[in-house]
Order: sequence, then C-alpha cells, then structure tokens
Amino acid sequence: MSKNPKVGIWFLATALTFFARALLFATWQSRSPEVKEYLELTTAQMGLVVMLFPLGGLIGIFFAGGMHRRFGAGAVTISSFAVGALSMLGLAFSIPAGDLWLTCVLLLTMGLPMALIDFTSNYEGTEVDKQAKRSLLPIIHSTFGVGMMVAAGLSGWMLGNNLSLALNYSLVAAVVLASAIWAGLNLPKRPSSRQDTAREQQNKSIARTVWREPRTLVVALIGLSFIIAELSAGTWLPIALETAGFTPADAANAFGLFWVVITATRVLGGFVVDRLGRFWTILLSTLVTSTGILIFIFDSVISQPYLGLILWGAGLALGFPMAGNALSDDPVRSPARINLMITLVYFSSVSVGPALGALGQEFGLYVAFTVPLVLMLVSAILSPATKRAN
Repeated sequence: MSKNPKVGIWFLATALTFFARALLFATWQSRSPEVKEYLELTTAQMGLVVMLFPLGGLIGIFFAGGMHRRFGAGAVTISSFAVGALSMLGLAFSIPAGDLWLTCVLLLTMGLPMALIDFTSNYEGTEVDKQAKRSLLPIIHSTFGVGMMVAAGLSGWMLGNNLSLALNYSLVAAVVLASAIWAGLNLPKRPSSRQDTAREQQNKSIARTVWREPRTLVVALIGLSFIIAELSAGTWLPIALETAGFTPADAANAFGLFWVVITATRVLGGFVVDRLGRFWTILLSTLVTSTGILIFIFDSVISQPYLGLILWGAGLALGFPMAGNALSDDPVRSPARINLMITLVYFSSVSVGPALGALGQEFGLYVAFTVPLVLMLVSAILSPATKRAN
C-alpha cells in the first residue's frame, strides 16, 4: 500500500471503490425478480429479505471509523470487498438452490462490509479532493452511477442471452475482488494502527461529541435529504410510472435515464463546484431537485414526467458529495463527522422504502414523493450551514 500516492493514482483507486461497490449492489438488485422466484417469496417477504443488505450495512457502520483508523484505507478496502465478493459468490449457489436461510445470512454478510467501504471511499474522496487543483469529488461519486449502469446492462445482456444468475454473480464477484485489490494497494497507508491511549481516547471523545455539534447535524441532515431523494426514486419510481400507465419497458428505460442524468451531472459537476462554490452548488441542487420532484408529482396536470426525472436526477447528483465535503473542513474531526452522516444514511436505507411504501399504499405514491420534496425545501433553508467552517 502506497504511503504517499500521487493524486492521480489516489483518485483512480478511490473512484474504483465507488464503482465496485455499485457493481456489487446493483447486480444483486437487478436480478431480484429471479431471486423472488427461486426462493418462492411473496412480495411482502421479498421486501423483508431486501432489507437485510442495508441492515448489514447499518451494523457495519458502527465499526467503520475505528477500523479505518486502526488498519488504514487499503486493508479495509481489500478485506471488506473480499467478504462482499465471497458473499455474492455464495449467493450464486444458495439462490438457485432455494436455500432461504443461507441466502439471508449471505445478504447480511454482503451488506455489512459495504458500510465500511462506504465510509472509507467517502473519506478518501474528500481527502484526495483537498489535494487536487480542481474539485474531483463529483466525478469520484459519478463512478458509483457508472457501476450501477454497468451492472444493470450486464445483467440485462446476460438475461437476454439466457445466461444464469450463478454465472452473473460469480463473474461480478471476481471483477469486484480484483478491482478492490488494486485499489487497496494504491490507497494511502497512514501510520495509525497502534495509537497511544491518549490519541485513542481523543478519537472516541470526538466520535461522541460530533453528535452534539449543531452544524454537523444540520449538514448531515442536508446530505441525508439528498440520499432520501435518491432512495425514494430508486425504490418507487418504476412502480409509480407503471401505475401511471407506462409499460414495464418504458418505466425501466425512464429509470435508466434517471441514472444516466445523475452520472453525467457528477462527471461535469467539478466545473460547477469550481465556478459556484460549495454553498451555492448545494442551494442550487436543492432547488433543482425540488422542481423536478414537483413536476413529477403533478404529472397528471403538467404531463412532463421525463422533464421531472431529468431535473430530479440532475439536482440530487451533487448534494451528498458536497455535504460530505462540508463535513471535512476540520481534518481531525472529519472521519467522525462523515461516519455520523453515513450512519444516518444506513438508518434511512432500512426505513425509507417501507415507510414510503406504507404512505403510498394509503394515499398513492405520488403523494409519498412529497416527503423528499419537503426535505429538499428544508435543506434549501438550512444550506448556509455548508459554508466553510472557520
């Protein structure tokens, strides 16, 4: 593992962790109808099984900061992806065999290390961004979208050619592991494995006190709002479109367009951040996302669903990366603050889907989308908190 990697190599290694994490998650997600069929699950049962991945992440995030400090980014990256890849390889056999309990355990073990990677990749992303001459954080996050699209495209191609779920999962597991090994060996190695007692106590104290910092909590709420806007779309947009009269194919294509817009915006986002600055980028992001959601909600009147999706995706693309950047102004407290935000994200990952589903069942999904809309408007009001801390 490199002690002082060049910015370019550091950037590529960090971006690869985002790509590999998305590839793993989206491959599992994209073949979920087959999983439901193999395991003979009802829709409600499938909903509970799907929650195991983020539940594993929720458990893992509590150890993320400590493991990153003790073992370093490279070791955490390689070991975490190894567990995740081996879990996916196990799923390649447990799912076709119809083994529900083993599948549940493997989903939990696949999700748990992904939270460690989530923390490590976000932390390394903010660090390399500080070293670069221009903003790299948006384009680093764009590789997550690339991973999502590659996974969906590969799964679609394999399905179209009647290639098995087992082959799909095994191939992705191998690619993810190879990518992680290269990335881990090229991430910086920080001498933090044997900290003295005073330093360790300081880190534990910081980890507790950040939960009482008003600015940190406000910025974390802003970042969480963008994630909820993304999760709401990821879970319910295709279903909402089909309910509105779209064919399954058209709904899938519209959702694909949504992720293309997010990825493209993140690729170009560095130029936006460099020109506008962090605060104005976040404020503009909240307003554009709000507009997109509002257009989508009133589709029956405006009849511009694609415009709503484009604005929704373009708006939320830069919000979470810039919130993470706002939490990294103080290098000493940065890991604990980022860990706090990601902890909140995993709590929301477990709860947002079922909560919006219940609201949508009662009042309709278009009404349920008012939740991320309100959060975006609140974030717009709170956005001055993201100005650089003194």
